[in-house]
Amino acid sequence: MERGKKTNSEFIIDALRSGEELRSPEITRKVVQNSGKEIKIQDIASILAKLSNSEKCDLGYFIRKKRTSKGYTYSLMAEALDLPPEALYDLTRKTGKNRYTLEQIIADHPEVKKYVKSARLRNRTVKQPTKRGRKPATSTRTTKNSALAKDKATGDQGLQDLVARLVEEVSDQGGINVNVNLTIRFAGLGGGD
Repeated sequence: MERGKKTNSEFIIDALRSGEELRSPEITRKVVQNSGKEIKIQDIASILAKLSNSEKCDLGYFIRKKRTSKGYTYSLMAEALDLPPEALYDLTRKTGKNRYTLEQIIADHPEVKKYVKSARLRNRTVKQPTKRGRKPATSTRTTKNSALAKDKATGDQGLQDLVARLVEEVSDQGGINVNVNLTIRFAGLGGGD
């Protein structure tokens, strides 16, 4: 795949490909050295937070984030060091022509599959960009009802898949709001007739 200039994420990945456990300041120094441009440590820390979170970025499955007395260290899993740099770069993207996908990398390098949650692979779909905010209740209810009807016949595994999809959907929506109305009626109080 033709590439232009490297992104800050790609320079961070290059630093992590050393195989060492690195802190944000060390990664920042390497990025500045390799890119030839000034970058603030806060910017690198922000990118690292996204890259190391598997909920936001597929590369997060292969980054080990470890707490130490001086802060966090970051490193790539040993098996990920053998992946081509382009594959690692592509894991930071959600879309793009001719990019390596998580599924393709696992097919080509099955040794990395152990780091990926099986529920994530099972429920993998290509998501369309969505607007922030709530979906209309009718579309959400229809989606849940059709998923429930489809999974009802498959028993316990279907229920587990449904719950996993529901949790992922709630997470994508930014959480859940629950409103509860409670009515209490007391009968027999008041010394009536």
